[in-house]
Formats: sequence, C-alpha cells, structure tokens
Amino acid sequence: MKTKDIVLRELERNRANYISGQELAERLNISRTAIWKAINSLKESGFQIESQTKLGYKLVESDDKLSDEGIRKGLRDELKDIDIVIYDEIDSTNTEAKRRLYSSDVKDFTVIVADMQKGGRGRTGKSFTSPKGSGVYFSIILHPKDSYDFSYFDLTTVKAAVAVAEGIRESIGKQAEIKWVNDLFLKGKKICGILSELDADFESRSVKSVIVGIGINVNKPKDDSFKDLKDIAGYIGTDVIRNEILSSVLNAFYENNYVKSDQEIIDYYKKHSIVIGRDLSFVLNGKKYSAKGVDINDKGNLIVDTGSERLTLSSGEVSIKGDFYKKG
Repeated sequence: MKTKDIVLRELERNRANYISGQELAERLNISRTAIWKAINSLKESGFQIESQTKLGYKLVESDDKLSDEGIRKGLRDELKDIDIVIYDEIDSTNTEAKRRLYSSDVKDFTVIVADMQKGGRGRTGKSFTSPKGSGVYFSIILHPKDSYDFSYFDLTTVKAAVAVAEGIRESIGKQAEIKWVNDLFLKGKKICGILSELDADFESRSVKSVIVGIGINVNKPKDDSFKDLKDIAGYIGTDVIRNEILSSVLNAFYENNYVKSDQEIIDYYKKHSIVIGRDLSFVLNGKKYSAKGVDINDKGNLIVDTGSERLTLSSGEVSIKGDFYKKG
C-alpha cells in the first residue's frame, strides 16, 4: 500500500477531526516529510484536506471523492477484505470486469468503481449517462456455486434492485420504487439502472462468474449531462457522501445474496414495485402486447394478464402506460 493510501486511511478514520503530523508519523512509523508529501499528493488527487498550524490535518466532512478507505470504512465485517478497484474515468465498469476476468484471477465479490463512465451501458444496448463527480457507478463480480440455475438469472437483478433500494433507504432515508426488472425511481424519475451479465458456458450450463453493474444518480451533474433527459432521469439529491451510499448498497447486496431468503427479497421487491397493478405494454416474440402487471414469481419473472391469457416475462422491456414520468 502506498504511503498516501495509508495516510488517507487514517484521515478517513478521523474524518472531520484534526490529527497532527507528528501523531500520524508516530502511528505509521514514517517521517514527517513523508506525511507532508502524502498530504500534498492527496490534495492534488482531489481530496479536500485542511491544514492548520498546531492542529494538523483533517479530511473535510463533506469531501465526496470516492476512495477505497472511504468505502471500506462502512462495510460489514464479511466484506472488509474484498478487493475494491477505483477509477476516476473508465469506459464501463462491466467492461472492465470482463477484461479482468479474461486476464487474471478475480476474487469473489470484487468491486470495480468509477467516478465517471464514458460508455456506461444498460439493458437492450441502451447507454447509461454517467457524469463525473455526481453518481456512483460500479460492478460487483460474483463466482456462483456450481448449482447456479440459469432460469433464476432475473433473480440476480431483483436482488441487486432491492439492495439499491435498501441501501438508499439506510443511508439517506429515501424510499426508491422499482420498475421491473432493473430500474429504480424516485419522485417519478429514474435514478438507477442495473445490468447483470453472465460469464457462462452454455453448452455445459455452467456459470463461471456473474457481473452486476449498477449506476446510481446521486446528485445533479455540474454539467448539462441530463439536459436531454430532464423528463426521465433524476437524482437522489443528498448531502450524504457517495462512499457511504456505496457501502450501504454493498452491505445490502451481501445480505440479499448470502443471508436473506429469496422470498423475503421478492416480497420487498413486490411491495415497492411500480408495475404490479399498472397497465403495461411490451413486445414478445415480435408481437406487441397490452397487459396489466399481476405478480413477480420466485424466479424474479414478471407475470402479466393480457385479458385473454397470463404470460410470464423473463426478459425484455416493459413500458408503463399513462403519465408515468413526472415532468419538470
């Protein structure tokens, strides 16, 4: 670990409180000069660090730069040793996850985080706008057991959607609603998209890895990234720093995959669904349908009623009829 990362860890542990250069040097067993160089390097990297004679250094409480230590500080014990990789800018965290899987061994529950994505992707090839400094864009790499059932793939995304809703609720107290299967909304605007992908051998029906990509719009972008999406895309709007939001989502994601029963997760998903009971439209096998959302089954599939039959949707996109998006 680099000296600046070790110093950042101590500043993060004492966030908003001054710690003297002498105390840092003694704690870390390095020179005051090394501390000074590390502090300057962190400032150059964008961290908001205040310096005061006789008081020392402190990481400003509102500092919102994504960092390994900032994320790791809020993680539950089971996740303290996971690998976290952070980029200031990248094409797509899912794409980077694939590159890593193809080139090296990757630990289970490795998390790849970006402050900005230039090529963020959603389902059906749609782009996901990922402006700098305003959102949380990350991918989680899982190595499922040999018994992973392909037919339950939608449930992976369902668990992720519930984790995001729970993480947001836990960290900032706002309740997001879920649009099957991979979008979350707040006040009628989309604030999160999820893209789950398999690294699988379809002949042997074996799954090597699952990549779950999540993008959350936290605060209004400083640029005009949402200018053409103002009637659709929204953001949470909060003073809570992104590291804390991400930690809360990762904790909930762990619990949904390794602690809670599938039924508990499905129940939460249905409770906060905005498609159940709504009039929907969708295309299936080239044919356009109108139907009412009825239920979510134990595989995370959407059950709809066309009036003449009930259909089970395991993929695709549904549209909610009527004035769904709140304008403005």
